[in-house]
Parts: sequence; structure tokens; C-alpha cells
Amino acid sequence: MESSAIKQQDQTLATIIHLSVFSKLFIPAGNFIFPVIIWLVSKEKEFVNHHGRNAVNFQLSLLLYYLIIACLLIATTIILGARIPNEFFEYDQYSIKIYPGDEDNFLQFLVIFFTGAIFLLGLIVFELYAVISAAKNASEGKEFKFPLCINFIKEETAENEPIQ
Repeated sequence: MESSAIKQQDQTLATIIHLSVFSKLFIPAGNFIFPVIIWLVSKEKEFVNHHGRNAVNFQLSLLLYYLIIACLLIATTIILGARIPNEFFEYDQYSIKIYPGDEDNFLQFLVIFFTGAIFLLGLIVFELYAVISAAKNASEGKEFKFPLCINFIKEETAENEPIQ
């Protein structure tokens, strides 16, 4: 698609689709709801269809990546938790005391916790960069393909359309 053949309105809609994923900061699941609504309303426009499908696919991919990281963190926490004896912590009114000799298990837990936190932070930074890049390209009338994006929603082709 050439930039001159794309209407300014289509560029604006595609940009809004990408930027609407930030609505998740205010509305739960807003990163799915708003891009899907805008995309489906203007799906007949090729440029908007391309950007809308890619934005939704990217959000679904990110959801999968967040779930994988969360499951790995939960699983390793449970496994390490099973190895930590009940007497690991001594609670009193003001503090938690760790018994001598149990620091290894606690250190493993901290390493896994901070590694998971770094992965989550990296995924958030990656999402910010990718969405802003996609919005910039859409506003300039360029196509954009998200990196590390799984195509859950395939592009419709003439073969996939029903026979009338």
C-alpha cells in the first residue's frame, strides 16, 4: 500500500487502534475491547484491517507471554515452597527472622522472584516500544508487523471466503 493512496481518516483510525491498547491502564481488558470494536467497525478498509488484526494478534500474544511467565513463577514458587520447612520463618510482632542454614532456599526464591520481575518489566517495555512504533507507522501510512507476534487471527483470503 502506498501512503498517498491511503486516506488520512484510515491512518487516524489505525493509529487510534494501536493507542487504544493503553486503555487497559484504566479499564480491565480495554486493550482487547477497544481495538476490536474500532477494527470491526472499519474492517472493510484494507489499511485499517491490517493494523487492527495485527494489534489484536499482538495483544493476544502478550497475554500468552504474561501467562507463561506467571505460570513459571507460580510453579517455581510452589516447588521451592514445598522445600522450605514450616519452621523457616519465625514471626513475632515486629519482624520476620530467618533461621540459620535456611538462607539457600530463601536465596533461590529471591533469585527466581527477581528474574521473573525482570522478564515482566522487559515485556512491559517491549510492549510500549512496539505499540508506539506501530502507532507512528500507522500515522505515516506505513504497514507494520509486530515482532514476536503470533497470528491468532489469520488474514482473510479469497480461498477462505464462503461460496455463494
